[in-house]
Amino acid sequence: MRFVMAALLLAVIVLAVTPIRLQVDAVLVSPINTTKIIDYLESAKRAIYVEVYVFTYKPLADALVDAAKRGVDVYVVLSARVYGGVPRQAKDLAQYMEKNGVRVKWNDDFPNVHTKLYVIDNQTVIIGNINPTVSGFTRNKGVMLVIHNSTLARQLATIVLNDFRGKYPRYNYPGVLVSPVNSQEGLEWILTLPGDLYIAMEQIYLDSGMVPLILQHQRYYAVVARTNADINVAVDDDIVAKIIVVGDYVYVGSINLGYYSIQRNREVGLLIHNPELAARLRALILQWYTEAGGVAPTETTETAAQPTTARTPAAQATAPSLIHALAWLVVVAIATLFVVWMNRKGKHIK
Repeated sequence: MRFVMAALLLAVIVLAVTPIRLQVDAVLVSPINTTKIIDYLESAKRAIYVEVYVFTYKPLADALVDAAKRGVDVYVVLSARVYGGVPRQAKDLAQYMEKNGVRVKWNDDFPNVHTKLYVIDNQTVIIGNINPTVSGFTRNKGVMLVIHNSTLARQLATIVLNDFRGKYPRYNYPGVLVSPVNSQEGLEWILTLPGDLYIAMEQIYLDSGMVPLILQHQRYYAVVARTNADINVAVDDDIVAKIIVVGDYVYVGSINLGYYSIQRNREVGLLIHNPELAARLRALILQWYTEAGGVAPTETTETAAQPTTARTPAAQATAPSLIHALAWLVVVAIATLFVVWMNRKGKHIK
C-alpha cells in the first residue's frame, strides 16, 4: 500500500511540472511598451485580481480605482515586507485605492510576496517580472506575457484570492510554478533539458542549487543583474527579467534562481511549450546579452554542435508529452492493481 501511495505521489509531481501548451497574445517588454497593462485593466468589466511586490506607479493605481468606480471587483495583494522597507509612496497609493473601492491586502505571511500578476475577468492573464513602479515601467528590462485563457485565468485568480484571504493550499496546476510549492521541481525540469540554454535572470545565487544545472550545458548565454556564482555571464544592472529558454520551452515568471525566491517567498511563474514564444524570447535574451558585452553565438557554431548538444525539435516536442503519457500509464496500472488486490482481499474475507 505504501508503494502504491508513493508511486501515485511521484506521478502527480511529474504531471505538476509538465509545461502547458499556450498561445501568448502579446509580449510586453519593459521599457518599451509595458504601459499597455493599463489598457487591459481599463477593459475590465467584472473583476481584476492583482498580486505584486512594490506598487508605486500612480497611473496603474488610477486605472484600478477607475475600474472599482465603474463596478468592477478589484482585489490587490501587496507585500507587507519589502527589501529596504515598504516605500512611503506605496503606502499612500494603497490608501488611495482603498478609499476608492479597491480591496487591498498587505500580506506578511511570506518573507516577500514577489509575484507580478494581473487577472482580468477570469479571461486574461498578464504575468511576468516587471514591478508596477516608475523604474519598472521606464527603465528596467523584463517582460510581461498577455494570455487569453479562461482555465489558466481562473487558476491564477484562485491563487491571488487565497493569498488575499490568507489560505495556502498546495497547488498542482500543470505548468504553473508557485513558490514555495513546486518552483524547484519546475525550474529543475527546464534546466535539465538538453540543448543551448538562454537565461535572463535578475539573480542567480549558489543557494538555489541550480548553478550545477546551468553548467551542465555545453553552451549557455546568461545576462544577469546579480550573481555570486562562478559562471560566465554578462551583467546588466537593469535586468529584472526571470526568463529561461531551452529549445521550444520557456519559463517566465517572478521566480529568481535563489533560495528565498524558490523556497520561501510567494512567487508565480509559468512553464510554457510554444516554439514562437521561445524564438522571440531567445532573441530578446541575446539582444540584452550582447548589449551587456556578451558574445552572441554564430550560426556556424550552433549548427556544428547541434547533434551532440540538443535533441531535434521533434524530439524536444515529444519528450514532455511522453513523460506525461508514461506518468498516466503508471497511475492507471497502479490503480488497476489496487482494485484487483482489493477484490481479492474482499473475497478472502468472505
